[in-house]
Amino acid sequence: MAGLTDLEGLTPPEHLFTWVDVDEHLALLAAAGQWPEWLRAADGWWDGLELVVSSGTDSEKAKRWLDEAFGTGSTEWHDGTLMLRLDDPRTAEFTGMPVILSLDSENTSQPRRLPLLREKHITAHLAHPLERPADVSFSADVQLVAFHSFKGGVGRTVHAVAMADAIARRGGNVLLVDADLEAPGITWMHKAQGGQLDFCYEDLLALLQGSEDGSWSAAVDIAAAYLPNQQVGRFTSGGRVTVLPTSRRPQLGPPRIEPADLLTPGRPAYFLTEALAALGARAGADTVVVDLRAGASELSAPILLDPRVQRVFVTTLSHQSLAGTEALLKQLGQRAPALQGTDPASSVIITQYRQDVHETQAQDARNQLRSAVLSSLKQPNTTADTDSDETGEVDSDVLSQPLLSPFREELLALPSAWDAVLRMLESCNVADALEPIVPTPVARTLPGAAGQQAHVEYTMLRQRLADTAQPLIYAERAGMSSASGFLVTDPLRRLLGDHRTEAPLALVVGAKGAGKTFLYAKACAAQSWSRFAEQSGIKEVRRALPVVPVLESDNLDDGGLTTQDLRDAFAADHGGESGIAGTSQEIKDRLKRGLSNLASQDDLGWRQLWLECLAIAAGVPPTDPGDAEVALTELGKRTRAVFVMDGLEDLLQSLDSEAKRTALRVLLIDVLAWLRSLRGRPFGLVVFVRRDLVKRAVSQNSEQLLARYEPYALRWDKEQALRLALWVTAHADALPTAIEESEIAELPYDSLVESLIQVWGRKMGTEKSREARSHLWVPAALGDFRDQVQARDVVVFLAEAARQSISQTQWEDRVLVPTAMRKALLACSTIKIDAIQAESQEIGVLLSRLQQVRDPVTVPFWLEEVGLEVRDADALVDSGVFARGNDGRYWVAEIYRHGLRFGSERRAKVLWRR
Repeated sequence: MAGLTDLEGLTPPEHLFTWVDVDEHLALLAAAGQWPEWLRAADGWWDGLELVVSSGTDSEKAKRWLDEAFGTGSTEWHDGTLMLRLDDPRTAEFTGMPVILSLDSENTSQPRRLPLLREKHITAHLAHPLERPADVSFSADVQLVAFHSFKGGVGRTVHAVAMADAIARRGGNVLLVDADLEAPGITWMHKAQGGQLDFCYEDLLALLQGSEDGSWSAAVDIAAAYLPNQQVGRFTSGGRVTVLPTSRRPQLGPPRIEPADLLTPGRPAYFLTEALAALGARAGADTVVVDLRAGASELSAPILLDPRVQRVFVTTLSHQSLAGTEALLKQLGQRAPALQGTDPASSVIITQYRQDVHETQAQDARNQLRSAVLSSLKQPNTTADTDSDETGEVDSDVLSQPLLSPFREELLALPSAWDAVLRMLESCNVADALEPIVPTPVARTLPGAAGQQAHVEYTMLRQRLADTAQPLIYAERAGMSSASGFLVTDPLRRLLGDHRTEAPLALVVGAKGAGKTFLYAKACAAQSWSRFAEQSGIKEVRRALPVVPVLESDNLDDGGLTTQDLRDAFAADHGGESGIAGTSQEIKDRLKRGLSNLASQDDLGWRQLWLECLAIAAGVPPTDPGDAEVALTELGKRTRAVFVMDGLEDLLQSLDSEAKRTALRVLLIDVLAWLRSLRGRPFGLVVFVRRDLVKRAVSQNSEQLLARYEPYALRWDKEQALRLALWVTAHADALPTAIEESEIAELPYDSLVESLIQVWGRKMGTEKSREARSHLWVPAALGDFRDQVQARDVVVFLAEAARQSISQTQWEDRVLVPTAMRKALLACSTIKIDAIQAESQEIGVLLSRLQQVRDPVTVPFWLEEVGLEVRDADALVDSGVFARGNDGRYWVAEIYRHGLRFGSERRAKVLWRR
C-alpha cells in the first residue's frame, strides 16, 4: 500500500474525538482503495472498533497499519488490549478505544450496499461503485430527471418546472414530483393555482413502506386513481404535466417516512426510483421530473445514486455552491458513475450570473465543473478500435458541458400560482438554457396519420448528398460560371447591405477554408455588384457596378467564364485607347518584380505599384511609372467599378520578408485609403485575405484594423456551420422533406435544429439512446479552440459521412448514420491537416513536425514530449489548434488530434482499465 501521507486528502485526521471520526476516516480510506488486503471490514461503536481480518493477521500488523492510517503514535497496548488514541484535552493520559480483531469467515457473504450517502457497513468494497441496477432502463422506457442543488435558493425548482413545461410543449407527458420533503416549492405553486392535493409524495412513500409483498404495484394502483385530478396543463402538442405534490398535511414538519426507510431487506436497492418510473408509466408519462431536497441529504440519495437517472445540478457562482456541487459530482462518480452511452450523463446549470460582469467567472466555473462532470462518467468497455471509442472525446465534451442560465431580476420574486410562474419563465426564456438536456419525448402518432408517410429511399438520398458535397469541398474549382447557389451568411449580407448606394471598400477576412475564394468566384460570376446582391437576396442595391478581378487564387478554376473575360469586357467598354486589359500573369509578374526590387519597397512605391495593378486590370495601364493615380482618376470621371482581389497567399506565401509584409500592409491600409479619398468614390475594392496574414503584415494596430472590418469577416460559428450543413443537404435534394434553400438563412435556431433531425437524427444513436445530441456533436467534432468551424470542414464531413452511410441500410430515419459520422471525423482530420500544410507554411510546418513525433503522445501533453518551443505552441494556440490547460499541459482540438495520430487521456484510461 502507498504511504497515506503521500495521498492528497488522505492524510491522517487532525482530531479523533469519537468512534464517529474513526469510522469516517476508515470509510474514506476504503473508498480510495487504501485498505490492505488482510482488512475485510471495520465496524466502529461507542465502546470499541472491530476489525474483521483474514486468517493469519496478527495484532502487530494491525497496529502498524493503524499508526500509518491515523498518524504515528495513534495506538498503544494497555493491559494486553490494543487501543486507538482519541483526543481529550482534559488529560495528558492516554485515552482511547479498544481495537478488537475478528477472523473473517470464508463463507461470510458481503453485506448489501444501499444507495445512500452514508455506508452502513465499512468494507474494502467501498473502493468500487455500487452494484448497477439489474435492468438497464426503467419500466416502459420512462425517463427520470432529478434536479438537485448543494445550496438552496439557486433556482433549482424554477429550472425543474421549466424542464417539465418544455417537455410538455414538445408533446411529452410529464409527472412532476415535488420530492423536497423539508422545503417544498412546486407544492405551493400547485396549491395557489387551486390544484387538487388528492395524492402526494408522502402518500406514495407510506404506501411503499407498508407494502406486504415488497412491491410497488399496490401503491401505484392507488396513486393512478387520483393523479388525473392533478394535471396542471395540456398543450396543443398533446403533452401534459401532472403534479405529485409533497404533502397533504396542513402543518409544516419533518417527513414521517423518509426514502431511506424503504430500503429494507427483500426489496431492490433501487426500489424508490423504479416505483417512480412505474408510477409515471401508469400515469401515461414518458418523463418523470423530480425536484429534490438541497444539500448532501439522504432524502435525495436513493434517487441521485441510481445511474439511470438524468441528474441535473443547479449552482450559482458562489464559492460554496460551486465547491459543494463539484464535491458531490466527484462523489457520485465514485459511488454511482453513469455509463456513457447507456446512462444519461449528469448536467450542471450555472444560474444567477450577469453576462456583462461575470463572464470570466462563469467560464472558469464551467471548466471547473466540466472536469467534475467528466469524473462522474464511466467509459464503456468497448474494443480499442471502435469508432465510438476513437471519437468518444467529442461525446464526453458535449455531454459534460455545463449550461449557463443568465440572471433575471424577475425570478427573484416568483408569483404564487402555477400559471403565473410559467408565464414568467417563458418571458425570461429559462427553457432556452435547458435545450441541450431536455429529454426526447416518446414519438406519438396523431390520429389518422398512420400509414400516410411515404417510404423514403435513404440510399438514394445519401448518394445524392455524397455526389453533391464532394465537388463543393473545393467549390472554387467548380468554375465561376457554375449554376451552383450559395448560403447567404450574415457577413455577406452585411457587406452587401452596407453598400447599397456606394462602392464597397472592405477587407473580407477569414481563416483557411472559410470560403473566401468561393465568395470571390461568386462575385465574379455575378459580373456586377447589384446582380451579386440580387442573387444573395439583398434588395435595393442601386449601383450596377461591374466587377473587375485583379488577382485570383491559383486554386480558382474559371470554368466557362474567366476572370480575363471580365477584365477584357470592362476594358472594351470603359478602358483607354487600346481597350485591352492586362492579364493576371502580367499583374503577378509586375508584383514579383516589385518584391525583388529594393528601390520600390517603401510605402509610397508600393502604393503606386498596387494602383498600377488596378489600372492594368481596368485596361488603362499608365504610360509612365507613377501615373497610375492619374489614370484611375480620369477613369473614375467616366465610369465606376468594384475591384476584387484574392490569392494574396499564393503571391506572398508566409510573409517571410519585410518586402512582402510592407506590400500587404500598404494594400490593406494605404490603397483603400487612397480609393476612399477619390471624389464621389467611383471605385470599390474588396480584398479577400487570410486573418493570419493581416496580423503579420500589420504589426501595430492590427486588432484595430480587423475590428473595422469585423462585420464582414468570414467567421463560421457553430450555428452558421449547422445552417451550412442543412443548406448543402437541401441543395443536393437529399432531404426527405424538402426545404427551400433561400429560407435556411432565416430559420430560427430551434427550427434549424429541428430541420436537421432528418439529416442526422436527434442523437448520435436512436431517439431514446443516451448518446450526445447530433446538432451539438457535429460542431464540437469539427470546431477548433477558437469556437470556429470552417465551411470546408463541414462540407468534407457531409461528403464523407454520406458516402459511408450509403451501405447502412438498417438506419431508415435519417440520411447520415452515427457510425458513418464518427468515421467521417477521422477522415476530416487528415484532409484538414493536408489542406493547412498546403495553404499555410508556418502552421503547416508545425503540424508536420507533430506528425513526425515517433513516441506515442497522449493529450494533454507537455511541450517537451512533442519537441516544440513555447513560441511554436503560441502560434498553434492563436490558430485554434492548441489550447493550454491550467496545469501548463496542452490540448489538441479533435479535428486535428486524429490526423496527428495522438491518443487521448480518456482513451488511455479505458485501455488501462481493460
